[in-house]
Amino acid sequence: MNLLTHIFINTMIPIFMLLGTGVLLDKKFKLDLYTLSKLNFYIFLPTFIFRSLYEAKFTWSNLEIVLCAITVVIANFIIASIAGKIAHYDTQKLGTLRNVTMFNNCGNMGIALAVFVFSNVPYIVDGQTPYLDIALLSVVSIMVIQAISSNTFGFYQAGIGKLTPLDALRVVFHMPLVYVVPAALLLKLAPFDLHGFFFYAPISLFSKAFVGVAMIALGVQINRTPIIFFKRDVILAAFLRLIIGPILALLVTLSFIHFYGPLNPISAQAIVITYSVPTSINMALVAVEMKNNPEYATQCVMASTILSALTMPLFIMLAYYAFPL
Repeated sequence: MNLLTHIFINTMIPIFMLLGTGVLLDKKFKLDLYTLSKLNFYIFLPTFIFRSLYEAKFTWSNLEIVLCAITVVIANFIIASIAGKIAHYDTQKLGTLRNVTMFNNCGNMGIALAVFVFSNVPYIVDGQTPYLDIALLSVVSIMVIQAISSNTFGFYQAGIGKLTPLDALRVVFHMPLVYVVPAALLLKLAPFDLHGFFFYAPISLFSKAFVGVAMIALGVQINRTPIIFFKRDVILAAFLRLIIGPILALLVTLSFIHFYGPLNPISAQAIVITYSVPTSINMALVAVEMKNNPEYATQCVMASTILSALTMPLFIMLAYYAFPL
């Protein structure tokens, strides 16, 4: 079995099985997507990030991951701006194109993808998964950058001036991640171990539910969105997100390694893999909230999610060969 086939069978099929479960459950029971979203946003995602950061072994390479993540977001902004200008998009549609290009679904699909990729061959050693923790730490680092920037600049960009900088700041301080991230980092410095406290067990249990519930919620959303995306402007957005996005991530990572210094190959692979995932579903919700091309944004999310089944295995394989262990 070649590497591409192995990736598709052991990574993509399990992910789309989880998505399919959400689709089937919604068809049968009409699940409450609002409740699923609230559970993920206020319980499962914060506890997952808290546990991941608290248990992570930080090195100086994490700073490089954060810098890479910020640089890739800026590069995607520039590319989307150029593409939108060439396509003669108006200001509002250009803002939507930038959002669906810049901000990916690393919080849902990115985490699941990393779990499946780095828990399978060729990353298994003596029956163990020694690379999974550093891969997840890399993805979480990117996810924090994506979450903060998408919920500030993303909202402001979708509003096209409707949100002032003060309004954007208010949005930031409504995010659980704003409090979870510094809390986890500060508690790592505390002279005691949280594992011995009674509240850490529930945190651990909630965090383990994140991937499954998030993927089911995404499947519910897919079931409720008409798939009519074979239009030029939607395909353009999907191309920027699924092809240009990971290529930019690869080039940025190679540049940082060349000019900044060595980077753990697993972290480098994780950066490229994370930026190969489709558009964040939150960008469709932001477009609806701000009344900025909501149909276009939703179709971009669905198109990139479905087409990613073809593109993600290619970039997983490219990352593996570009940054060998």
